[in-house]
Amino acid sequence: MSRLPLPAAAVVLAAALALVAPSTASAQTPFGHACTPNDGFRSCPTTGLEDRVPSWDGTPLDVDVTLPAEGAGPFPTLLLLHGLGGTKTSFLQPSPTNPGYDAQSFARLGYAVVTPTARGYGNSCGRPESRTAGCENGFTRLADMRYEVRDLQTLVGRLVDEGIAKPDAIGSTGVSYGGGMSTMLAFLKNRVRMPDGSFAPWTSPNGTPISLAAAWPRWLWTNGEGIFIRTGRDTWARKPVGVPTPSYAGGIFLTADTGFVAPDDAELTANVHKWKADLDRGTLGPEVIPTLDMAYDLHGVAGLSGSRYPLDGPAPLLMQSGWTDALFPVGHSISAYNTIRDLNPAFPVSLQFGDLGHAPAANNTPDTVTLNAGGIAFLDARLRGVGTPPEPGSVTAITMRCPAGQGGTVYNAPTLASLTTKTVRFGRGGRVTITQRGASEELAKELNPLGSTASHCFAHSPDRTNRRNTFAGRVRRAVTLLGRPVITGRARVTGRYGQVIARVWDHDPRTGEQLLITRGAFRFKANQRGRFRFILDGNGWRFARGHRIVVELVGRDEPTYDAAPEPFTARLSRLRVAMPVR
Repeated sequence: MSRLPLPAAAVVLAAALALVAPSTASAQTPFGHACTPNDGFRSCPTTGLEDRVPSWDGTPLDVDVTLPAEGAGPFPTLLLLHGLGGTKTSFLQPSPTNPGYDAQSFARLGYAVVTPTARGYGNSCGRPESRTAGCENGFTRLADMRYEVRDLQTLVGRLVDEGIAKPDAIGSTGVSYGGGMSTMLAFLKNRVRMPDGSFAPWTSPNGTPISLAAAWPRWLWTNGEGIFIRTGRDTWARKPVGVPTPSYAGGIFLTADTGFVAPDDAELTANVHKWKADLDRGTLGPEVIPTLDMAYDLHGVAGLSGSRYPLDGPAPLLMQSGWTDALFPVGHSISAYNTIRDLNPAFPVSLQFGDLGHAPAANNTPDTVTLNAGGIAFLDARLRGVGTPPEPGSVTAITMRCPAGQGGTVYNAPTLASLTTKTVRFGRGGRVTITQRGASEELAKELNPLGSTASHCFAHSPDRTNRRNTFAGRVRRAVTLLGRPVITGRARVTGRYGQVIARVWDHDPRTGEQLLITRGAFRFKANQRGRFRFILDGNGWRFARGHRIVVELVGRDEPTYDAAPEPFTARLSRLRVAMPVR
C-alpha cells in the first residue's frame, strides 16, 4: 500500500474532518442552544424547560433564535415580539396574510432574529407546568418597562457577549403588545429602567454598551393610561380623568388571566386584578388615580417626556397605527411623532396608517403587503445599511375601503401636516343638550368594537330617536378624510363627570343607511363653562359626491365607553366640525 506525500495526506485529513465536524457557522449556539440548518436559515430553539434563559431577576424565559444560513456573527439583530397572550411561535413561520414578517424571512435577509415568550405566558412561567424554580416573580406585569422590557434588553445583552448580536445594529418590531414594548425600547434607547424607577446604562453582562438602532412598532400604544380611558384631547393628555373603555379593558384583563398573574395581595404595580377592580369602580375618584399614574409612568413612553426623555431623542422610529383600531387609535403614534418633531424636526421618525390593527379593523392583505415592504426597507436601511431610510417626518397613509378585503388608496407625504390639502367645515346653530341617558341602546350594542357588527363596512340604520343631537354636511365634491376630525363649540356643564361621545357617519341618501367612519369620547371638566375642543379617533375614508357627513352626539355609548358615574347635563352651542381632507 503506497503512502501519500505528507501535504496530500493533510489535505485528505482536513476534508474528512470537514465531513464530520460542524463548521464555524453551524457551531453557533445562542444561549447554548444547538442550531439546525434549514432552507436558508438556522433554527436555534429552546427545546425544554431546563434550557430556558434566566432573565436579570432569574425568571426563566422561553426564547428561540433564528440565524442566517451562514456566518459566525455578530449579526444585525432583530427582536420580533408577539401580541398579548401570544408566545414565541407567533411569528416564527411565514404567513400569507402578513408576508415577510416572520423569523425565517428576516433570517434569510441576514438578521439574527430573537423571538421570546414574554414572562407570564407560554413556557415563560405562563403554563402551570412551566412554573418551576425561578418563576416566583414570573407573572405578567402587562409590559412594565422595568420587567418585560428589561427582559428583552437582558436577552440581547447575552447575545452581544456571545458574539451573535451586533451591539450597534439592534432593532425591534412587534404587533400590539410587542409594538408597545418596541416603542418603549426605542425611547429607552441606551438605558434600562430599574425596579425603583431609576435609569441605568444598557450594557451587556460583560459591560459592552448597547443602544437600540431602530424600531418598527405596529399597532402600538404610547400612553399606558390612554389604553383604558379617553379624554378627547391629545392622547398624552391626562386631565380631566377620561372616559373608560370597558369593552377593550375587559378584553385585556381577560387575556391577561390566560397567563400567570400575581396574587391578589401583590403590590399595585404587579396586581393586575386590582387594576381591573379599580377601573370597574366607575367612580373615577382618588382611589383610582394610583392605578392610572402607574399605567402612565411604567407602561408607555408618554411618562418618559421632560427630564427623563433621551437627550438625543429615541432610536429611529417607523410607527404603524390603524385608523380603525378601537383599542389603540392613531393618536398614540401622532402624540409621539409630534413630541419628537417639536424637539428636533430633523429626527428620523415616520408614520404608517391604514385600516389595520385591533378590531374592528379589516387588516386587508394588500395593505399589509404595502406597509410591510416599507417597514422591512426601514429596518434594512437602519440595521443592515441596505437601501435608504424614509425621510424624517414622512407619512404613508392607506384609506379604508368597502367591502373589506380590498386594498385602499395609498398616499405619501413628507410630513403629517402635508398629508391633507384643506379642511372641510360645517356645523349647526342652536343648542344641543346631552345627558347621561344616551340614545338607542340597541345601536350602541351594535357598535361594540369587539362585536360582529362593529366593522366600519357594516351598514346601520340612523338612530331616529337622536335627531335633535345630530347635524350634517352635504358632500358636493368627493373628498377623502385623512386624519382626525375636531369638534369645537361652547359648553355649559352641570356635574363633575360630563361627557360627550361623537360618531361620524357616511350617510348614503339612496339606501338610507350609513357607515360609521370614526368616533371618540370627550370628558368635560367639572361644571365646565366656555369653549371646548374635541379630537376624534380619525380615519382615511373617501366620502362620495351626494352623500352626507353626519355627526351624532350622545352622552352614553355602552359598552364601548362607560356611562358617567354621576348624572350630568351638558348644553352645547356653536358646534362646528373641522375635517382634514385630501
